[in-house]
Amino acid sequence: MVLVLISAAALTGATRSPAQTVAVVAEPAYYRPVVVDGFTFPVARSNWLSVIELAEDWNDPRFRLIDGRWQLVGRHQGNDIVAEEGTPVTSMTAGTVEAVGWTFYSGTRVGVRGVDGKYYFYAHLSRVDPSMGVGVAVEPGDVLGLVGNTGYGPPGREDEFPPHLHVGIEGPGGWENPYPLLARLYRASVDATTRAEGRLAELAREGDAAGFDRLAARLYAGME
Repeated sequence: MVLVLISAAALTGATRSPAQTVAVVAEPAYYRPVVVDGFTFPVARSNWLSVIELAEDWNDPRFRLIDGRWQLVGRHQGNDIVAEEGTPVTSMTAGTVEAVGWTFYSGTRVGVRGVDGKYYFYAHLSRVDPSMGVGVAVEPGDVLGLVGNTGYGPPGREDEFPPHLHVGIEGPGGWENPYPLLARLYRASVDATTRAEGRLAELAREGDAAGFDRLAARLYAGME
């Protein structure tokens, strides 16, 4: 999660010159993924003021304004994680990329077939890491792309709703409620980083610069 190279070609499929490639660095303020039983929370957390809000909105009705009238267009088969646009999105689990690209409602998305056989779906991305393609193997914490608000229209449509990550999990019996797993992973991440931050403070008070640097390198991205 140290460096994310992003290209607009990931959205359009167009060929871009090297000068048009945008490099997005995962700053040292982003915590490294906390992996629990092979899973990690899919939105990068940081120690500076940022917004992450996990909604328990599984199966909520979804309405859309069509021809001047609000009409039911479906049920929410996943959970939304509100986050700032451009926040790194990471794979929850090990697996293989099965889908990359645009769908009408989901916008720019990445789909990963987990080693457990389930399909992990990440939607509304602003950009996709150009290393992501069908057949690419991923591990928990690998960066898939960046939070955005794409979708509900033809390729390139955005700003129909606030930036967030839609997470869906499809098992043998159909789409499942991701909330219990997401909530557990978020709490585990908060607990682990809170403990580590406390230890950093102790090392600073003790004047242990070498210990501080070692722990910071384990805690934060981009600290090698």
